[in-house]
Amino acid sequence: MSKQASPEQIVEKTRPAVQAWLRLHPGSSEPSGITLLKNTLRSTVCRIEGIGPGASSIVAKRCPRAEGELEAFIYREVLDRLSIEAVRCYGFFEEGSGEYGWLFLEDGGIKRVADKGESFPIAFAHWLALLHGSASNLPIRGRLPERGPAWYLEVLRTARRGLCQGLFERNWGELDRPAIETTLVCFEVLEQNWHVVEEHCEGLPWTLVHCDLQSKNILTRHTPSGVAFLPLDWEDAGWGTPAADLAEIDAVSYWSTARKTWASIELRRVEEQVRCGVLFKILLAVGWEMIRLAAGSEEKAMRRLRIYAPRLAAGTQALGLEV
Repeated sequence: MSKQASPEQIVEKTRPAVQAWLRLHPGSSEPSGITLLKNTLRSTVCRIEGIGPGASSIVAKRCPRAEGELEAFIYREVLDRLSIEAVRCYGFFEEGSGEYGWLFLEDGGIKRVADKGESFPIAFAHWLALLHGSASNLPIRGRLPERGPAWYLEVLRTARRGLCQGLFERNWGELDRPAIETTLVCFEVLEQNWHVVEEHCEGLPWTLVHCDLQSKNILTRHTPSGVAFLPLDWEDAGWGTPAADLAEIDAVSYWSTARKTWASIELRRVEEQVRCGVLFKILLAVGWEMIRLAAGSEEKAMRRLRIYAPRLAAGTQALGLEV
């Protein structure tokens, strides 16, 4: 849905969210306003004003049931148990079909951790180390999907199958083919040397990882004790190596806080995981473009793959592998 959607279209799209909230929290006030924030194949997100506790605003997110239940678990049974500020979760309501549902969160505002293109602040590296260290001691491993190197290897293999299939089904342009070839070469080198990735991911305990830490997914809030960081969109989260979250994170700052919990960790191990984190981030990005490509958005997908190919090559070489 475009940003120019009419009020009638917005009401029609968001009415199920209001109905789900009222069934989950009967007796709530009627909404005073609704804003459609996002509408994609994967999810619909809207802000509903005046309907939450104390006539506050809430954010409703329609998503696959498994993702919504995972996010609700993380907000309510993991983050709430840690001594950190977090967005409050008001529950998950399953739709009649059972395939999708609505996740309800407090409205965390719009202030992001960084503007697009900016690096994560040093303070966020300290906060992330505190989160990882604290969560690693919780007995939650069996309730979270695995997000270690093996998961990213499967992401690589799935993306490679999609690209190889595309070589036979599509007529790639002159600008596209070099990017595809570079990506496939990197995939082959990485798979043959995946033990190097696994070795780089050793040295730090496994913990709760977000797996999609981008500036757009992290809000900030000023509190009496300082700035609080509020990551959103935990649907890809799981139990894995900290590397999953360390792309673009300052290694020294992270290490200086993490060693207060994990006393024996070495700075070089954190630096190795930062490099793996960069690679993991690129692999996920390529994976998403393969989904976009399969959905028919070839031009947009290929434009991004042309950007990711040299980054993938650089990330592979950063691990000491030749491309």
